[in-house]
Amino acid sequence: MFYDRSTIYIKAGNGGNGIVTFRHSKEAARGGPDGGDGGKGGSIYFEASDRENTLLDFVRQKEFKATDGEMGGSARCHGKNGEEMVLSVPVGTIIYKISPDGKKQLLADLVKKGERVLAARGGRGGFGNAHFTSSTRQTPKFAEFGSPGDEADLALELRLVADVALVGFPSAGKSTLISRVTSARPKIADYPFTTLTPNLGVIVRGRSRLVIADIPGLIEGASEGKGLGHEFLRHIQRTRMVVHLIDATSDDWVANYKTIRKELEKFDKKLSKEKEIVAINKIDLVDMADCKLRIADLKKKAKLKKIYLISALTGKNLDNLFDDVFHDIQYIKAPEIEIDHKKVFTFDDVDPRVFEIKKVTTGFRVYCKKLDEMALRTNFSNWQATARFTDIMKKLGVVKAMEKQGLKDGDLIWVGEKAVEWEG
Repeated sequence: MFYDRSTIYIKAGNGGNGIVTFRHSKEAARGGPDGGDGGKGGSIYFEASDRENTLLDFVRQKEFKATDGEMGGSARCHGKNGEEMVLSVPVGTIIYKISPDGKKQLLADLVKKGERVLAARGGRGGFGNAHFTSSTRQTPKFAEFGSPGDEADLALELRLVADVALVGFPSAGKSTLISRVTSARPKIADYPFTTLTPNLGVIVRGRSRLVIADIPGLIEGASEGKGLGHEFLRHIQRTRMVVHLIDATSDDWVANYKTIRKELEKFDKKLSKEKEIVAINKIDLVDMADCKLRIADLKKKAKLKKIYLISALTGKNLDNLFDDVFHDIQYIKAPEIEIDHKKVFTFDDVDPRVFEIKKVTTGFRVYCKKLDEMALRTNFSNWQATARFTDIMKKLGVVKAMEKQGLKDGDLIWVGEKAVEWEG
């Protein structure tokens, strides 16, 4: 089965804790601090690959967690970093970050093989006590906790990246055509909706390469979700050319043609402006004299200059058709895809030093990205670590701002889920 949507949860690794240790040796029984830093947590990346064409792996597994960094060691030994996780997705995958209120922010649109995006950043390793030595603090007895890794709910959506899209009514012969000219082997039978999933095939001529997508048969109302509707129409949006197949044995070629064109335009007006080649398939099954009359009628009513007569089953005239496809497509640029959720999520879109304070019943609540991160790394049960945290608040101007609003001894200062009792 073809899967082109999934919702998953990812969690980067937490940073390892720093450690408090002191050198002990015959020469220095009470040596200086030598606690090492914790290792960085593993980050999670997505990378586009042409080895997959479905999101099946992300339907089977919904949670992905990278490994944590290890704790620091004595003798200034750095803890081992967590291993990064690289999740392979098909070329054409769009990744959205889902906010707590359910809104989606664009994280990445991976349209080229090898493109990679950071989706969850591993937590920073906490500093060991060796990091905090200074002229005024020669024997620091505190270290930092590691930061938690990023976590996020993500929505994945696949839009196939192909040069040419085969469109037409069910049983127009699209699957037969793609199986004839490429190595793709779709399911083929003489009844509607045999093709329930898009199929990709590749034609190679010399140094030229053409990727063809066989889109399941469309029907009237497809743009509104009827039949297979939206499930597959969006896969046409990234193609550069449309090859429109009409079944020669159908009763009304003009109506068939106009119905498909109408559905493409209603779904996305840009699709109606793409280069289109029209081909009448299954000519081996009809009378050619009658066929010529119907072609003239189709050209007139649909305002078409050229129509190809082919048989996907026998291969008749397929070379002529694809000679022109290869010729024309080299002059057509890939369309720019407009994505609904245009705001791109980034990790650094907020100045970490900007703060906001609010007076609360017990004291003050501080909103500041830098302090939020510091609070997570600070061991508030250690007075030296707490003193360092308050020093940072002073340097940022937070304490001065609170003093203007009446900060006094005994007030609680809330940062994230942590609270510090102020002592002036």
